[in-house]
Amino acid sequence: MAAPYGISPTDRSGVIVIAATLFMSWMVLVSLFRVYMRVAINGPAGWDDVVVWIGGAIGIGNVGAIMKGVSQGLGRINPTDEEGAMKALYTADLLFLASHGASKVSVCLLLRRLGREGAYIRLCTVGLAVLVLWFLASLLAVGLQCEPSQPWNLTHCHSFMTGWRAMTAFDVITEALLVGLSIRLVWGVQMRRTQKAGVIGAFGTRILIVALTIVRQCYLNRVGLNNILLDMSNVVVTTEVLLHSSLMAATVPCLKPFVIAFNTGWGQGGQKDGSYLRSETSEGPPSKARSHPYPAEDEITMIPTGGARECEENLEEASGGLVIHQTREWSLRTEYIEMQPLRGPEPL
Repeated sequence: MAAPYGISPTDRSGVIVIAATLFMSWMVLVSLFRVYMRVAINGPAGWDDVVVWIGGAIGIGNVGAIMKGVSQGLGRINPTDEEGAMKALYTADLLFLASHGASKVSVCLLLRRLGREGAYIRLCTVGLAVLVLWFLASLLAVGLQCEPSQPWNLTHCHSFMTGWRAMTAFDVITEALLVGLSIRLVWGVQMRRTQKAGVIGAFGTRILIVALTIVRQCYLNRVGLNNILLDMSNVVVTTEVLLHSSLMAATVPCLKPFVIAFNTGWGQGGQKDGSYLRSETSEGPPSKARSHPYPAEDEITMIPTGGARECEENLEEASGGLVIHQTREWSLRTEYIEMQPLRGPEPL
């Protein structure tokens, strides 16, 4: 009995299945880890989390469409159902753009939530608008790439190559925009250069996505129309790697010890159970006045707001990592005057 998926010069279905299922499994694991973090460690979840989880669900749908296309002949020189395979590939391309776009929007929402400067927030808002425009234009371009009645039929369609080149170019530009926003986030923050490099490096994993996008376009440029389902195999494999890597890269900035380091919302005190977290200790006799320039016993720690902050129990552990914070301290001087009781006249 022949294997259902082969790996040969005329059958690349096995490579497609391995790449799609393997990277999807990793993406699901990373997404579940992010869910655990938001539920048990540093919740609640924000819009950036919701968007990337929606993108992950769409990514699973993309793999489902790919698997259906493979069963109909995608990646083979002699497909069993050429039209069905092309329809599945067409659906997978639309889902790829939706999921990839969701990962970009999620990163931009996270960057916007971490900033407090007005000019920076406006830059993030502009970045969101650019990403949404790229997403809508890409969906429209792929949806109408060939004949309106049969947009999935690539056999006699030459225009889809030009559309993908334009989408790839803007894809690279938007990735560079996200990295630039991460640099702007820590540019004016007073911290060591190594710490800044660590923060930028967490968001800089998007550079890998740029490389995968360029490689995908190179494979796409080599596709011929004679055996298009076989020639598209390398494109499909690269697309799956690109998609799920993009979703995983959107979660990297949320991993410890980077979570606290990203928040530059200084002076934005966090709350738990409706009150600021306060640490108080008392030492020494009550009659002794205490006055210190920076007293630890009267320190109120300002916890960053939102889902990007670590939970209070992990503050001491996180202090050894990359931390951007501001501590406001007050000195308290208490004076106690001992009142002696009045005495009557001495007896003679």
